[in-house]
Amino acid sequence: MSSIGSNGNEDRPDSGGITGSVSVAEASRKRPFKSLSQDVVSSNTYSRGNNNIMGSSGSYGDQINESIPEVESMVRRMVSTATQNMQNRMDSLQTQIDELNKRNQQLEVKVKNLTLKTEYNGWLYSAEDIPASYWIVERGFSEEYAENMVEFLRKMKEYTHQLRQGEPPATIMLNFMNDNKMLHDDILLPHWKELADALKQYQNFDYREDYGIGFFRFDYVQLQQEVLDMFAPVLKKIHIQGLGLGGNIGSDMVTFMSDIIQINPHIEKIGWRDQFLSADEMRQLCNSIKNGASSSFNCLAVDNSFDGNNLQMMQTILDVSHQLEILNLNNNGIGNVGTDLIANFLASNPTLGALCLKDNDLGDTDSTLLANALKSNTHLGRLDLNDNDITSVGRQALLETVFNVSSLNSCAASNHKCSIHGLTPEISDTNMYEHPSDNRAMKTFTILSATDEGFFNMNCLGDVSYKVIPHVLRLAQLFDGETPEFSDFYFEQTGQRSADWSQLNKDIVPITSMFELLRGWAVPSLS
Repeated sequence: MSSIGSNGNEDRPDSGGITGSVSVAEASRKRPFKSLSQDVVSSNTYSRGNNNIMGSSGSYGDQINESIPEVESMVRRMVSTATQNMQNRMDSLQTQIDELNKRNQQLEVKVKNLTLKTEYNGWLYSAEDIPASYWIVERGFSEEYAENMVEFLRKMKEYTHQLRQGEPPATIMLNFMNDNKMLHDDILLPHWKELADALKQYQNFDYREDYGIGFFRFDYVQLQQEVLDMFAPVLKKIHIQGLGLGGNIGSDMVTFMSDIIQINPHIEKIGWRDQFLSADEMRQLCNSIKNGASSSFNCLAVDNSFDGNNLQMMQTILDVSHQLEILNLNNNGIGNVGTDLIANFLASNPTLGALCLKDNDLGDTDSTLLANALKSNTHLGRLDLNDNDITSVGRQALLETVFNVSSLNSCAASNHKCSIHGLTPEISDTNMYEHPSDNRAMKTFTILSATDEGFFNMNCLGDVSYKVIPHVLRLAQLFDGETPEFSDFYFEQTGQRSADWSQLNKDIVPITSMFELLRGWAVPSLS
């Protein structure tokens, strides 16, 4: 065991450890003697030597200082690369997680739907069949009525089974195929209840985004209040895009539809036909759309259901049409009053994309009003005028609106968006292309190529500013070597045919176009 000596140090035998201690006295005996002056000299010598070392390495220090920004930049790049790699890895992992979550959700949907279908296997349609004889013997209806009732009930039962399995058709149409409407009978209540319950069950299925019932219709049936009360709660929630009521007899059909419009967030379109609306009912229906319909609501069809020449009723329906994409007003007896309101509405350039005015006894005066309105409308893409009393006079007014051939400026100012249908001969092809710019270009080409000499009508270009020469030349290079598609409409209005571009080799059309333009325009002396 070690001990502490008198000199304060720990005594360790020299051979006993690797780092044995040496006393101060022993160290002083072993160290050669130096004077104080020698220590000072030695210290000064070291100091000078150190200064010499620093002096000789000054340029190296400068190099280090100059290298610091480069090193910092390299470090930043390395950090940035590492960060980006990490972010990419995280994005990749997140994508994998999202895909797994999506797949998991799909599996959950399948399991849920299979469970519901399994429940269907244990379900029975409880309403009893009603034989045709009941309608003939008990109710005194004709055989035709009885046959239609059997078919109606068969269809109800089929829809019920399809809904219970989660696989209904895109459209569920409960319509009665008879000149007379299907009248209510209490014996039908169990069948109505089966269908209503099936709709409720259908809501439990999970759907893809494009899945669900596209349209649900009641046509020409009597719907008592107790039947409406069965369907109202479920139709306010179920995933359907459209609801239609046509020619029905009911307690309060307007309130029934209005409530559904205001509550169901999925409704995009409604149809109402062959059921006359009073002014108050029209206001109630339109207010439900204006104040309660979802942002996805875009289509309203009111056919053969109101006085289209009544200023108040027409204005009510047009006021709500500013938020629509499609408006159908077929067979409503729209006269000059109604047409004037529609024309003013179109002239205000609403976002409405399609307007259907079939079978409204519209004449040439109405056509002129519509034609003038379309001159300032850039949104309407389709106007349907089938089954009206429009003659060649009204047709010409509409044709000049969509293709005015009097000058290039008039042509450019024409309506290049709206395709007008239902006239004889048809003029819908004047705006056959999806993009208005393509229609305008083809109309311009038609006018430019309407000439008996060469391939360009230089009379149209004589007063054109030199600033547009590059645009005309670019347009010429786009010609594909075919006779313009609108040449028949131009000939109809002027009696002049377009040049037959099909005579040219398509490979040389651009060169020929340039030469024709330069010869007749830039260098007229070559003509």
